[in-house]
Amino acid sequence: MSETLAEQYDAGLFDLDGVCYLGNEAIDHAPEEITRAVGEGFGHVYVTNNASRTTADVADHLAALGFPAVAGNVLTSAQVGADIAVKRCGDGAKILVIGGAGLIRAVEERGLTIVESADDCPDAVIQGFFQDVTWHDLSEAALAIRGGALYIATNLDLVIPRERGLMVGNGALVGAVSLSTGVEPISGGKPEPEIFLAAAESLGSRKPLAIGDNLDTDIKGAVSAGIDCLHVLTGLASARDICLAPPEVRPTYLCDDMRGLNEPYPEVTIDGTAVEVGSARAHWTGDAISLTAGEEIDVSVSARLNLDGYRALVHAAWIAADSGAKLDAAIGEITVVR
Repeated sequence: MSETLAEQYDAGLFDLDGVCYLGNEAIDHAPEEITRAVGEGFGHVYVTNNASRTTADVADHLAALGFPAVAGNVLTSAQVGADIAVKRCGDGAKILVIGGAGLIRAVEERGLTIVESADDCPDAVIQGFFQDVTWHDLSEAALAIRGGALYIATNLDLVIPRERGLMVGNGALVGAVSLSTGVEPISGGKPEPEIFLAAAESLGSRKPLAIGDNLDTDIKGAVSAGIDCLHVLTGLASARDICLAPPEVRPTYLCDDMRGLNEPYPEVTIDGTAVEVGSARAHWTGDAISLTAGEEIDVSVSARLNLDGYRALVHAAWIAADSGAKLDAAIGEITVVR
């Protein structure tokens, strides 16, 4: 029997929102599949762009949902943002923090000095997600940045997936300050490669696998860091989004949910414009994608595909796109079923 993905890699770098949970609800199969892999020796760290909570709070949340987690298993963009401040501004630098307890804790743990106002002449402003942020907070940040403070954002996610849908993310709030000041921040979170490399280093991992749902953060960051990645369809990006993904956001592996971590991954055979995955075959004809997965399937309209069919379709779509084809009309909404 072929090795599972967890057996092929020595550690997983797991995203949280959209991969492990949505708000206060665990995603189906995620807790038990991660627990299973970890129990068989798979290293793990939860890598999140959410800078509002401490690592202990994140670990408690995960543990309550059934995930194997302690504070040492969590790496946040707040920690990476604070590391950037130390590197750029020096030990003990004055920092104006726009963010929650997680960012405050990360800044304090690195020996930086927190100030309350632009009048304190901070060396840097660090802005992280904080759901109680106010106009006053953003204006204070803008004043400090105009005064010469380095501008650091923990992350630039425009949205955050929650149970009710997509909510306003830190990137949108950063956009207000950036638009006001004309200053683009340095970002410590995904999709910058540093957070992935720091996560792998924290485990001593030589062959990590990143697991994510968001093409623009999880997958783009892993690709830029040179780390293989598994995309799951439990969060932001849909199966159609994956088909249309440009090279810089294409995952290494595709699955519907976390069960893929503990399953053998089928060989993807490519011959010119033809792709074969298990019993599924797809190829780009020059004006359409022909797909057979048990039967011929018209993917230009809404289609239900098994995993082999989904994977074959995606690789055929990437081949077509790389040849210059426009695929918007060639691929409809795709539902992946087992």
